[in-house]
Amino acid sequence: MHKLTNMEAQRVINCLEDALDRLSLLSYVPAGNPSQELLAAFVAEGVGNIKATLESEWQLEEGHQVMVRSREGGPFGSKGVGSLATSNEMLDQLHHIVRTLCRQLKKSPAAVQVLYAGGPDGRSAPFLAFLEFLSDLTHVMFRKLSTTVEEEATSKNLLHDLSERERSAEDERDALHQTLQLNRAERDRELSTMDQLITKLRAELHDITQSNQMEMESIRQEMKENMEQAEAEHLAKGKRLQDRIDQLSQEMVRLRDEHREKEAALRKKKEKHEHDLAAQIKTYDTDMAAKQTETLELMELMKEEKGELDQLEEYFDKIDKNQAQKNEEERILTEFKRRLDAARGVLDTAATKVQARARGVAERARLAGSKKGKKKKGKKKK
Repeated sequence: MHKLTNMEAQRVINCLEDALDRLSLLSYVPAGNPSQELLAAFVAEGVGNIKATLESEWQLEEGHQVMVRSREGGPFGSKGVGSLATSNEMLDQLHHIVRTLCRQLKKSPAAVQVLYAGGPDGRSAPFLAFLEFLSDLTHVMFRKLSTTVEEEATSKNLLHDLSERERSAEDERDALHQTLQLNRAERDRELSTMDQLITKLRAELHDITQSNQMEMESIRQEMKENMEQAEAEHLAKGKRLQDRIDQLSQEMVRLRDEHREKEAALRKKKEKHEHDLAAQIKTYDTDMAAKQTETLELMELMKEEKGELDQLEEYFDKIDKNQAQKNEEERILTEFKRRLDAARGVLDTAATKVQARARGVAERARLAGSKKGKKKKGKKKK
């Protein structure tokens, strides 16, 4: 069998892809009873021919299903043969109307968008799986048809190499499995040794626990004796402290009486000092009233003198402004005089240079005239 050319292979792939596209479009077409919303959307988009085709397809599908159910329910005879022929004819019509619907949908992107807008909820899961399998078949066919003889040989060699690698990997896996068995055995021996060591340590721990319990009993007994001794000492110390409290209470009563007498004497002294302080405060208030009166008089005098000071400051400010203006005017006049003198000096210098230049021109003209006269005289003598 000859290998297909690239163009023939591409043609086969194009046929498969076209069939896949048509089946993908048909997966969005709802089956069963007609959807009035979908038909109204087709009319709104201006594709009424697709609406009529879709209605015809639904009618043929319904009629074909009715005939199939009736043929399966009745006995197979002459009537069954006639119904089978009618069913086949209806199936051919259904195939034709489906192909027409696919062509119309592929020519109208707006109708396709209307179908997509319905969402993938109505798509059948087995049909979607069939589409996926057909897509995989397309990729496999394309890879098989587009692969050359050399590429196929290379693939076989690569597959052989991979098989050899897999075999060597299996051998290595077996070796690693044996090593793992050995390691497991070694680990089991180590675990057995560790179990024996743990058993020994547990026995030692039991002995230590018993010794600790005996020691705790002795410590509790010693602590009980210490508590009894401490309680006796506490009672004795409490009695001594109670005697000390009684003694301090008597001392406190005596000191309270003494302090009460001292407090009475200090209160009399305080009242005397308060009377003297009230007299001094009254004297201070009188002096402060006199000082306040004197302060008010000084404030009035200060206001008057401040008014005079403001007048004098205003007067001297005017004098200072006049003096400053005078100084500025004198400075401007001095500067103007200096510039005027400088300008006159420049003019004098320019005039001197002009006169010098004019005298030079006149002198050169005179000298040139005298030279011409001497030349004419010399010619005459010849």
